[in-house]
Amino acid sequence: MVFRKYMISFKLITTIAILTLSTIIPALAFAAPKATSAQNWEYVNGNSWAQNYSPNDQINVQNADQVEVKWIFSLAGKAASMDFIVNDVRGGGEGSSTPPVVANGRVFIQTNYMRTVAVDAASGRLEWDHDYVIDMEEIASRLPIKLGPRPHFHGFRYWEGGNMLLNNGLACDIYGVDADTGENTMWIKDLCADVPGNMYEYYQYAAFTATSSLSSIGTYDNGRQFIVVLPGSVHGSVIIGDARHVTVGINMDTEEIEWRVFGFPPHGVLTKDWALQECSTGWFRDIACSDVAAAAPENLEWDWAGPNNVPSIYAGVTANWGQAVVDEDTGMIYTQTGNQGPYPYIGHTPGPRLYGSALYAVDMNTGQRAWWQQPMPRDPYDYDCNWSGVLAEVPTLGKVYMKGCKEGLLMVMDAATGEPHYMVDLVEEQVAWGQITDKASTEPHEGQGGVRYHTMDPFSKYDMLEMEHAAANDYCPPAGDPTRTQLGEGCHVYPAWSNGIFATDMSYDPESNTLFHYAAGLETTILSCKPATELEAGDSFCPSRWNHPWNTTVVARDATTGAVKWTWYYDPSQIRSHMAITKELVVFGLKEGSLMFMDKENGNILKEMTIGSDMKVGITTGQDSNGDQKYFTVVGLGTGSNITPSNSGTLIAVGLSERAQAVLTVTQTQTSRTTVTQTSTSTSVSTQTQTSTSTSVSTSVSTSATTITIAGEEVEVGSTTITYAAVVVAVIAVIAAAVLYTRKQ
Repeated sequence: MVFRKYMISFKLITTIAILTLSTIIPALAFAAPKATSAQNWEYVNGNSWAQNYSPNDQINVQNADQVEVKWIFSLAGKAASMDFIVNDVRGGGEGSSTPPVVANGRVFIQTNYMRTVAVDAASGRLEWDHDYVIDMEEIASRLPIKLGPRPHFHGFRYWEGGNMLLNNGLACDIYGVDADTGENTMWIKDLCADVPGNMYEYYQYAAFTATSSLSSIGTYDNGRQFIVVLPGSVHGSVIIGDARHVTVGINMDTEEIEWRVFGFPPHGVLTKDWALQECSTGWFRDIACSDVAAAAPENLEWDWAGPNNVPSIYAGVTANWGQAVVDEDTGMIYTQTGNQGPYPYIGHTPGPRLYGSALYAVDMNTGQRAWWQQPMPRDPYDYDCNWSGVLAEVPTLGKVYMKGCKEGLLMVMDAATGEPHYMVDLVEEQVAWGQITDKASTEPHEGQGGVRYHTMDPFSKYDMLEMEHAAANDYCPPAGDPTRTQLGEGCHVYPAWSNGIFATDMSYDPESNTLFHYAAGLETTILSCKPATELEAGDSFCPSRWNHPWNTTVVARDATTGAVKWTWYYDPSQIRSHMAITKELVVFGLKEGSLMFMDKENGNILKEMTIGSDMKVGITTGQDSNGDQKYFTVVGLGTGSNITPSNSGTLIAVGLSERAQAVLTVTQTQTSRTTVTQTSTSTSVSTQTQTSTSTSVSTSVSTSATTITIAGEEVEVGSTTITYAAVVVAVIAVIAAAVLYTRKQ
């Protein structure tokens, strides 16, 4: 009987524990990306699903107006680099185009002149730098590469599995730099040697293609693979013979190639069924490729070539500009290709031109393409699918891949099959918002002064086989035609290609299920076009000029429905710096020199911080060795485009002022002390223990504030978000309370 007096009711404890943990169990039920961390920003876009999200909440809506520049670090110029970069008469190779990477208290930068730099995140002090150096002449003598100046990086990343910075080299190679020492610890070479079906050279500079075709090397740790892309070239100008685009899976342990997935047919080979081989798993927007094959098979046959011809010598598929998005749970990698070449002259290449300007998923376990999506078959406008897509677990939809290409169709697709759940036409939204005029709603041939691009129809023989170029065709009649005499010379097209309507990478907040992106405005006029047979190598197929408008709308959108939550309009220019999303904020930089802090719930501006220098590189965030949150970016790259910065640039760190940081520190300490004290007091209450303990935890995570005194000064202290450790402490306290309650019975 004495034993029973102290027996705990298992049913009671189980019930209490389940109720207490019920708020965190749903989050545990879903798959999650790697490297979602308040401390680090390990990928170009934050985590392995490219969400540009950090759960950091030190800088928040209450104190965002108290941020300041904590330190600056000036990047050296390219003068100390390899001769072929130093001697680039076009001014290339300067600065850094990569979003800073943050890992374990350090900030890392990769420059366009092939130097990796490590800086202490707390002080801004240089810790080490590493220069990539190769013998270009020796390499060119044995590999199919064409050398040249002006390397250009979209991004690089930290790989925790090897504690190294992973980089693309200039000679069909990848290499790793130890994050602690700056020593070269991994180097895989000669990836373009003996590529099946390739007859031509891989260009190794930005005038034709990005050195880093994927802005970061993919890692599939569960399958022990690196994923790399060897791309073709940018085809706005005449190129005679371009390398075969291929995605490669490399065994991490043996450094041998395990599989290849090609984005272009084999050179010099009659391949009538190239576009039909994987038609059963493909989409043109919301049109199944199999439906096109059934109704108009001739539109898909002899892709890139024409009947009984080999693929055109002027053709190719260019770089995958964005981050490789890897799902460790399913073994899928999601990527996107650059433009179909050539453009805007397409007369040399009939067919949909697969797999240029496309999205696709590759099963890394089998080395097979799982599905593909080409929003603009036989694209004449350079509407490639630049930048990264976003993988996410979205309520009611499940796991989706979200991506938009330059023409402005936002696609939310089933991650397993590629089938669209829905599409949003951003051009129509821009018209509705008043960002652009209604001329963008109609095509020129419709006789209303329209400037909208033509959506290429895979069922149309004219679109897939007969249209020659974008300057004059059935949809944009030549100047003097009565349907468009008011428009003058050339073909006016909205949107212009440039960086496209999305302008840069999108961002996603997994807490509020919100997709953040830009809707950029820019129009072009395609003046005239000539075939390659009337031009010299390097000549532009179709000269063009940019027109106004030149503006941007920031958009927050419900990922489940596509409904817009809020917008913010910016008139002066496009924005290229991607948005960093945290617990409460949206942060991004403007080319005109302001760092913007917004409330992510409503788009209200909390702080417009004047930096005084252009910002074109994505914003990242993480913590220094003291645990203090900072934002990082590169500024001062000059008035040129981000592809060819004219200045070396400066890495900056922005964080809370000392006073605000002191308040934050005391806030966290005070909150922790309050939770423990209230729990301890509550447990002494008899029959109200369970209710009182639950209330104490709820109070600890509320937004209420109190006033305490620091060094004789009164400051307001608000509570912080409770951690999982705090939840565990609370559960233990609840169980202890249950023990006391049972004893009293």
